[in-house]
Amino acid sequence: MEQIAAKDYIKIPKREYNLLKEVYRTVKRQAFLVRIDEAERNLSTGKIKTISVRDFIREITISKA
Repeated sequence: MEQIAAKDYIKIPKREYNLLKEVYRTVKRQAFLVRIDEAERNLSTGKIKTISVRDFIREITISKA
């Protein structure tokens, strides 16, 4: 069955829209900082994975496909 995208629009005042954009950016930034913190903890405890550069590139290109 073919799904049709909703074409409903809502109107958001510019001030609230800018606030929502900033909240979204802040949440994304905080999630990134948490990941960095986790990576630093894993490195300090010796939880690391060793992989060749060729395999790493292959994994990245496969995951993008």
